[in-house]
Amino acid sequence: KSITFIELMSSAPNKTYSLDSLRRSWNNSFKGSSKTKVASEVWPYKGEMDSQSLFEEFVSSPLSNKANKGKSSTSKVEPYRVEITVISSASLASRDSNGVGSPMPWSNAADRLSDPYCKIKVGLQRARTKVCPKNLNPLWEEKFSFVVETLDETIRFKVMDYDRGFRDDLIGYYEMKLSFFPLDDYQTFAEELTDDSGTEDLGSIKFSIHISSDLSHTPPPDMDEREVPRSTSPFQEKHLTGILSITLVEASNLRPMNKDGSSDPYCKFKLGHQKHKSKVLRRTLDPVWKERFEIRVYSDSSSILEISVYDYEEFGFSDNFIGSIEVDIVEFEESKTYKKELELEKNGGRLVCIFNLSRIDESSADSSCEISPDDLIDIRKTYAMSYNPLNYLTYKWEDVEDVGVLIVKIIKCIDLPEADTIIGSSDPFCFIEVENTRVRTPTLYKTQDPVWNKQFKFNIKDIHSTLNIRVFDEEKNKYNFLGCVKLPILEAHTIHRCLLKDRKLERVGFGEIFLETELIYNPLRAAIKTLLPAEENLLYEEPKFKRNLFMQNFKRVYALSTVVLSLGLWAQRIYNWENKAKSAIALLLYILVVVSFELYMVPMFAAFVIIYEFLARWVGFKSFETWIMNADLQEQVSKEDEIEDGEDFSLTAKMKMVMGVCQTVQNSLDLVASYCERIKNVFNWTIPFLSFMAASVLISGTVILYFLPLRWLVLAWGINKLTVKLRNPEYEENQELLNFLCRLPSDVELNQMRVITKESSKRGAAINKAVKSRWHK
Repeated sequence: KSITFIELMSSAPNKTYSLDSLRRSWNNSFKGSSKTKVASEVWPYKGEMDSQSLFEEFVSSPLSNKANKGKSSTSKVEPYRVEITVISSASLASRDSNGVGSPMPWSNAADRLSDPYCKIKVGLQRARTKVCPKNLNPLWEEKFSFVVETLDETIRFKVMDYDRGFRDDLIGYYEMKLSFFPLDDYQTFAEELTDDSGTEDLGSIKFSIHISSDLSHTPPPDMDEREVPRSTSPFQEKHLTGILSITLVEASNLRPMNKDGSSDPYCKFKLGHQKHKSKVLRRTLDPVWKERFEIRVYSDSSSILEISVYDYEEFGFSDNFIGSIEVDIVEFEESKTYKKELELEKNGGRLVCIFNLSRIDESSADSSCEISPDDLIDIRKTYAMSYNPLNYLTYKWEDVEDVGVLIVKIIKCIDLPEADTIIGSSDPFCFIEVENTRVRTPTLYKTQDPVWNKQFKFNIKDIHSTLNIRVFDEEKNKYNFLGCVKLPILEAHTIHRCLLKDRKLERVGFGEIFLETELIYNPLRAAIKTLLPAEENLLYEEPKFKRNLFMQNFKRVYALSTVVLSLGLWAQRIYNWENKAKSAIALLLYILVVVSFELYMVPMFAAFVIIYEFLARWVGFKSFETWIMNADLQEQVSKEDEIEDGEDFSLTAKMKMVMGVCQTVQNSLDLVASYCERIKNVFNWTIPFLSFMAASVLISGTVILYFLPLRWLVLAWGINKLTVKLRNPEYEENQELLNFLCRLPSDVELNQMRVITKESSKRGAAINKAVKSRWHK
C-alpha cells in the first residue's frame, strides 16, 4: 500500500501485478505532490501485463524523473544533519485586535494584529521561535539543528498566533519532504502558508535549510553565523555591516508620573526590529543607569534610532509614556565616540547617552581607521614631514589638537582559551581603543590562533593616553571575554608580544597577542596639549563597589602613609640625637638653609630631586624613598604582603578583614572631621575662654611679626626644637597647637553636652506630636 512504482518494479521485475496494484504504486510515487492528478490522468495501461515491459516503458518516459525525484535518497540509511534558519514571515493574516495576546473577534478586521511565532517539526523533533508581538511581518533569524536517519521525514513550519490565557491560533503552515531539498547546499526558500480549509493570503514564510550527511559539519569559517546564506530568493538578504554601542548614562528633570511627584523610569531603544530595555529605577526624576547595549546594524535596516522613556506601573497596568526622541545614526562617523545630551519631546526631560559605531563588514568600504599595507609607506612620509620637529613654528593655534598619529598593526593571537567548550575552539575578534576612538577586527571562526594582519591609523590628541586592546569570543547574543592588554602610547614604537591579562588588568590570563605599533608626533604640540585640559574618556566605565577594589585602594593609601610615617621617624631620630653626627649635620644644614633661603630655591630643589631619581634609575644610585624608608617598616610591610599572598583566607577571615579596614576608615574620618570642627569652634566663640586665648596669641604674634623678620623667628624656633634634647635629655616633647585644639569640643561632643530643660523637652514633644498627626493624616 505504501511502496512506490519504481520500488515495485525493481523488487520483482518478472512478476505480473493487477491493475489496482500498479495504479496504487504509481500514485504513491507522487504522494504529497500536486502532480498526483496529472499522474492518474496519463495512466495508459489497462488489464494485466508483463511488469518488465511496463517498467521499461515507464523508465523511458519523462514521468520517471518526476516520480524518482523525491525517492532517490531513500536507500541511504546513514544519519543526516539538518540546519534550519527561520528568517521571517511576511503579510501574515491577523488574529488579534491589539496584538497583546487577547483575541477580540468583535473588533474590526483592519485593526487586528498578531503575535506570531513559528513551530518547527522534523519527524518527532520539535522547536519553536520567540514571539514577535504586534507584528504581521515578524523577523526571527533563529537557527535550529536536527539529526534525522532518513530523508523521508517531513519538515513542517507552523506559524501560530500567541494568545495569553487562551489557546493559540493557527495562522498557516507549510510542509515538505526533506528529500525535496538539495543535499550539501545552502539555499533560502520563501513559501506560501496554507491551512486545512484552503484559505488563501495567509502570508509566507522565509527560511534557509542545509542538509548534510557529515554530522560534524559546521558553517564555513568566513561566514558569520548570525547571517543567512545568500540565495536567489525574491526576498532581500540582510547583511551585517556594524555594531552600534549605546551607553545609557543618566537622565534629569523627567516628568513626574506618580502621585508623590516621582517616577519609576526605564528606557527603550529600537532600531528596526531590534529592541533593548534598561532596568527600572524606583522613585526618582534623575536616574543614573550607566548601562551599555549593543545593536546590530544591517545594510537594509533603518537608520533612525528610537529612544523612549516610560514610567513603570505594577499590577499589569500600562506603563506611562514620559518622552521620546529619534536619533539618526547616519550622523555618527565610524569608530568615533559621541556624547549626546538629548532633550525629550514635550518637556519630558533630558537624556545623556554615549554612542559608538564600529564597522565589521569586510565587503564594504574600508573603515576610516583601517589602512592597507600599500598606503603605509606614503602615510609615514606624509606624517613624518608634517610632524617634523624642525617645523615647530609652522603651525597654527587651531592645530594644537592635531598632535600626531598612531599606527597599530594587530598581527595575531596564539593559545586563546576555548570559549566554545563543546567544539573546543573560539570565534575571536579584537576591540582596539585609543582615546575615544574604537575599531574592531573581523571575527575569525573556529580557531584559537587567529591571524588578522590588520593595520589601523588613529589621530592622537594626547600622547599620554593609552592603547587598549580587548579580545572577545563572538556568540549570537553576547561576547565572551578572552583577555586584554593596555599599553601607553609613548612606548608605542616597537613590536610587542604581550601576555593577555584578565579583565581587571591585574593577573596574567590565557593566550598571547602580537602587535606592532608606531607613533609619529610633534613634540611642541604634545607639550602644549599636556598643559590643556584632558579630553573626557567616554569609553571609561566607572567601577562599582567591590570588596577587592576597596582593599586594594586601602593598601595604596597605607603604602603612602608608610612613607610619610618613615619620614616622621627619621625626623624623630634627628630630634632625639640618637646619632649625634647626623643630628649636628642636620642642625647646620637647617641654619644654612634658613639664613640663605630664597624663593627660587623651591623649584631648584624639586628639579634636583627629579634629576637625582633619573640618575638613580639609570646609574644605580640609592633613591630618596630608600633613604627615607625605615628598614623596620619595610620589613613589616613585606611580611604583611607575604602573609596575605600566601594564606588562603576563609569567608569569616575576609569579613573580619573588611570590618577592620572599615573601622580604620571610620576612625580616620572622625579624626579629620573633629579637628576641622574644633578649628571652626575657635572662631565662633563656642568656648569663650579658649577663643579669647587664641585671639590674644594671634594679636601678640601680629605685633612680633611686625617688628621682627620671619627668617630670624623661624631660625630661633628651629634651633630651640633641635637642641632641646641636647640641653635637657629628660625633656618630654610637647605639641602646643594640638594640645590647644584637643581642649575644644567637636560638634558631636557639643550635642552630647547640651543641657535639656523641662521647657525645651515639652516644646520638643509638642513638635513631635504635630509631626506624627500630620503624617497619619
